[in-house]
Amino acid sequence: MKLKGRTILVLCLLVFGGYAYWDYLRDKKSEEKNMEQARLMTLNFEHVDSFEIKKGEQKIVLKRSVDGWELSEPYKDLADNVVADDFVKNVFPERVIEVAREGGDIDWSMYGLDKPLAQITFKTSDGQENVFQISDKKNFEDNTFARRGNENRVLVVNSIWQSRANKTALDFRDRRFFRHKIASVDAIQLKNSKGSFQLKRVEGLWQWVGAPKDYKLDQNKVREALTAISEAKAADILRSDAKIPAGKSLFTMNLQLAEKSWKAEVTQAADLAIYAKVTEPSLQLKMEPGALDKFIKISPDDLKETPPAKPETKEGADQQQAGAGKKETK
Repeated sequence: MKLKGRTILVLCLLVFGGYAYWDYLRDKKSEEKNMEQARLMTLNFEHVDSFEIKKGEQKIVLKRSVDGWELSEPYKDLADNVVADDFVKNVFPERVIEVAREGGDIDWSMYGLDKPLAQITFKTSDGQENVFQISDKKNFEDNTFARRGNENRVLVVNSIWQSRANKTALDFRDRRFFRHKIASVDAIQLKNSKGSFQLKRVEGLWQWVGAPKDYKLDQNKVREALTAISEAKAADILRSDAKIPAGKSLFTMNLQLAEKSWKAEVTQAADLAIYAKVTEPSLQLKMEPGALDKFIKISPDDLKETPPAKPETKEGADQQQAGAGKKETK
């Protein structure tokens, strides 16, 4: 009798355990299904090698190669790799906040999707794509309406999609003052209001050409100046046929690279805006405020190595202490 009771108990535990396990699997499957439905991007992030933003007549197209991102429309130019990478990378973690409406009888105009603000397309190397139509309308929680592909669903997505839709070609363009690797620079020639001087790298150390033998440059200060050149960016890139506003010359800079030379002519307009005309490639730039201030009045003395302070002698210390004693006596 006791054995029979134990058997029934075991069977009951197995049955209830089976139900519990079945519920667990069902809930897990339902959760995975919900997560899959909430995914906004269906592509593989690593395979995305191009994207485009179409807004009215304007079309911006970026493509990635082994050398990085490039603009192919509305004109051809190098793109800012960080900006382009972030544009793609930041999309993938996003989810559908909710589905506002679905079915075959949707009034798209109610959600601003009959004439969307923009269409953003991501493409992979194997030909797959995700297309999103972005509305200029938002719901009461300030989220944006969107449509993915030809789905009969109105999606509610993060309002940042409207910011993405309003991007311009300039936002993605490489706006660096100096587009080459700064480590490839072997010589610097600068002419400003302080005069003209040339620095040259000899056996890994920077030297002032024509300086006295005991004149030493602080290598860290020179590297900081080089970093300032590589980090300087333009606020705008002017058309090649545009004229830089007349103004006074601030400085000219010539850099000698391993296989080529690079030159910049920097001026300041009447409204105090700073412009630069550079080569390799040939560009006309309106610089960001403060981007090139370091070079307007720089001289070799600003880069000179500061000699270490001389150690204080005992005699000098005694004299200083004696002088202090006399002051206290008075």
